[in-house]
Amino acid sequence: MMYSKEQFTEKLLRELSSAGLEAFSHSAEKLYTVVSRLDEFGKKFNLTAITDPDQVIKKHLIDCLFAAKQIPLPEGKTLIDIGAGAGFPSLPVSAALPSLHVTALDSTAKKVNYMNDTAKAAGITNFTAVCARAEEYALPYRETFDFATARAVASLPVLCELCIPYVKIGGKFIAMKGAAAEEETEEAKNAAKKLGCAPAEILPYSLPGMEDKRFLIIYTKISPTPEAFPRNFSQISKKPL
Repeated sequence: MMYSKEQFTEKLLRELSSAGLEAFSHSAEKLYTVVSRLDEFGKKFNLTAITDPDQVIKKHLIDCLFAAKQIPLPEGKTLIDIGAGAGFPSLPVSAALPSLHVTALDSTAKKVNYMNDTAKAAGITNFTAVCARAEEYALPYRETFDFATARAVASLPVLCELCIPYVKIGGKFIAMKGAAAEEETEEAKNAAKKLGCAPAEILPYSLPGMEDKRFLIIYTKISPTPEAFPRNFSQISKKPL
């Protein structure tokens, strides 16, 4: 990490203020550990292509905290992050929302171990990373989570089938997408409906000092997902709903 802890905190608080996310200032110390470990282990575990510290703060932390802002928090709510990779958005979200129980799912064991070690080092106690395939883990845990998230994992029709089965009726699936979000949402219309969700709400946002548009695509679950879903991954990817 090219910033000292003091420099990082000053920079993060400034960016949080610019983004209207001051409510998450309390998580600065935990987030410093998250990005320090990303800097230390990023190349070894192939965790991120983003290495510039300013970009890490904006594109990893601030970006993920925009998703955290959309999660209402009575005590005891649960979230699953599908294809969590290096722990984004799940590590920043769990640091920002300590009363939320977060499960980060990834099929690569070294990334799962890295996420669990990072959470422990950062003192994030409401976080567990699990090594499993999304379509298989859904069998014992279908409709048991209040929220599901996914960031830059796959096309939206594919993501819908991997994520929506986990969500309780009344819960939400939040997909983090870039410039093609509206087009992808149109493509995923049929999938979302078939899987039990109302039409998506699309929330545009931008990171401080950056021009590219980003979007949160938010689905609310209104009926049970049929037992046939999710299918195995080869079917999901070859014939998206």
